[in-house]
Amino acid sequence: MWGRLTICLGLAGAMLLAVAAPAAAQGEIDDPKLSPMLFGPTQKERRDKIRQREAEQEEAQRISQEQEYDGQDLDDPKLQPIFGPPAADIEEEDLIGGRISLGESDNNRRFFGALTFLVPETTNLSLGVGPQYRPDYFGSDDYEFDADPQVYVKFRNFVFLDDDGADFALFGFSNVRFGPSVRIKGRRKESDNPALMGLGDVGETFEFGGFVATTFLDRFSFKAKARHGLKTGHRGTIVDGNLTALLFKAGPISLSTSAQASWVGDKYADAYFSVTPAQAAASGGVLSVYDADPGILNVGASVNGYINIRDRWSLNPYASYDYVFDDFAATPIIEQFGSRRQFRVGFHLMREFTFGKDD
Repeated sequence: MWGRLTICLGLAGAMLLAVAAPAAAQGEIDDPKLSPMLFGPTQKERRDKIRQREAEQEEAQRISQEQEYDGQDLDDPKLQPIFGPPAADIEEEDLIGGRISLGESDNNRRFFGALTFLVPETTNLSLGVGPQYRPDYFGSDDYEFDADPQVYVKFRNFVFLDDDGADFALFGFSNVRFGPSVRIKGRRKESDNPALMGLGDVGETFEFGGFVATTFLDRFSFKAKARHGLKTGHRGTIVDGNLTALLFKAGPISLSTSAQASWVGDKYADAYFSVTPAQAAASGGVLSVYDADPGILNVGASVNGYINIRDRWSLNPYASYDYVFDDFAATPIIEQFGSRRQFRVGFHLMREFTFGKDD
């Protein structure tokens, strides 16, 4: 009997460790320190509350099941020979291991998750606006101020929407998630700058593709996307990657930095950087004919600050720099009238809203 008891205690301890380790890891994966739309301690307190509530519910369920099993043993012992041993003698089902999700409350995310929309319990929405100083088209050396409205949406760990489009994390394992990605790339108008005269407009483009993202070492986040333009616009392919590192966080202030690079296909390169003979003629001979080839478009870096103001407000200053590679910088659009060095500075004043069981 003592041997069986020792084995049972050992198995129980192993199961507790298997559940506790993913729960601790989940805290690192879901930590909002790298996200501009979540505001540090407030969100952490909410997650702690969610986990405490779930632990209490699981404990209550366990006690209820034990009471039910004990009642069957006392009141219905005659069923055992026909229907097998009572439920109390059967190994308890691993309810946590059977979950399929990537939500904040999912303690099994370290192992596997899929179809995360199955648990859409909390949604975070951040709205903001702020001035930015930027080139009037990519590759220009003429800069302008404009308003830069921002919308960030995090629908559990399923939908991520920001100014780079929407990502749908349908699948994931360990601390990796992936799924489809969509974006609407805005129009480049010929009237944006005299340097574009004769080129015509590049219309708005609906881009569709996929993404993969991961967070590691509690300080780094990596995301890569590959998308293709459908109808109108450039109708080309663009692949980009972004690596973000948290530099420090002290109270309500945090600072992160990012590095990024982009590769574009032939149709994308032609739409934005090539000059056809007809376009050269339409420019009055100002632009020479140029055929841009596919390749690495640019590399860049940015610095982003996050200053929490009370519970739900945030001030997010930022600055970015991009360096355009030779084959694209050689187009007359950039070589004659623009610059291969692109800068952007500004800030956003953000307001967060939270919807769900926790709001």
